[in-house]
Amino acid sequence: MSRLRKAIATFLLATICIPVFLIHRIALRLDDWLYPSLRDVIVRKPLFILGLPRSGTTLLHRLIATDRQLFTTMPLWELLLAPAVCEKSLLRQMRSIDRRLGSPLWRIYLTVEHRLVGAFQNVHSTTLHSPEEDYLALLPFGGCFIDVIRSPMSERVWNLAYFCEQLDRSRQAKLMSTYKRILQRHLYFRGQHQHLLAKNPSLTSWLPALVDEFPDACVIGLRRDPAQSVPSQLSSLRDGMRWFGNDVADPAIVDRFVHLLASYWQMMDRAKAVQPPERFRLIEYQQLIGDSHALISQTMDQFGYCLSEEGVSELQKHCSAQRLYRSSHQYNLEEFGLDRHQLDLAFHLDREATELDAPKAWSRGLTATHCSQ
Repeated sequence: MSRLRKAIATFLLATICIPVFLIHRIALRLDDWLYPSLRDVIVRKPLFILGLPRSGTTLLHRLIATDRQLFTTMPLWELLLAPAVCEKSLLRQMRSIDRRLGSPLWRIYLTVEHRLVGAFQNVHSTTLHSPEEDYLALLPFGGCFIDVIRSPMSERVWNLAYFCEQLDRSRQAKLMSTYKRILQRHLYFRGQHQHLLAKNPSLTSWLPALVDEFPDACVIGLRRDPAQSVPSQLSSLRDGMRWFGNDVADPAIVDRFVHLLASYWQMMDRAKAVQPPERFRLIEYQQLIGDSHALISQTMDQFGYCLSEEGVSELQKHCSAQRLYRSSHQYNLEEFGLDRHQLDLAFHLDREATELDAPKAWSRGLTATHCSQ
């Protein structure tokens, strides 16, 4: 029955996605003809938020994104509906026409969105206008790890998860080039004077390649107690996997995710050891929820970003509201056949990497996976 369910779900998804992805790829090519200056757009001192999923990356992303004068970040509608400049411009014109007609299409959209978002409110609240993970724009190019929901045992998908360890150099180079082109298009459309803000836990394995491609980038790495982050991540994938006839509690799937998140954890340790403090900061989840305003202000100073007056005010307001938030997302280790001792072993929490070992591990990652341009 699960095979039949997966076949039906995959067929329905392909019916929608294949035409959309084809349009996006054509539109991105069309951009090169319509906007030849795109290739000259500089992604200036971008800020990447990486680390373990379910460790506060979304919270930090949306708090920092409140300074719209300093940072620009991609909303979900751009990622799914308009990665190309020509598509963004077309949708903006359509919205303008809709406003003149009294916004009938907008009201329909809000009604549909309200019903769809409700089902995911406890796991990951979002709307088409919420800041989201810009790696979603890699879906038309087969470069998005979210495909693990459909094919959790696919080696192709898991090679993406270990970008700087298992993906061949030519594939790395193509995906990095595509990702950079998408960032350039966003800045061209939104304003090249702003700094790009991106949140992508799944790009944690890209970190050596990212700092190589964007030499002035700043990176925030987030971590959370594995006994909380691992089951939270697995639980968040449950409904999506079930839709394709997969069981996220399958020991083989659980084991793969444990080892992946452990590799993210170790990547953060290595980055902290080799990256200068003006470019990298490692933040624990408890630090973030303890005093998010002070933490963000300190981090911006550390990286040399100057928050605008409006941004400071918005940040204070949203940080105050965040203190009242309580998640209703329920999960535990036992439902995935895990215990704390297993995670301690997988994450090497029984011992700490030495300062001597960490730089060697990082340089091995760069040597083996450097994205040739």
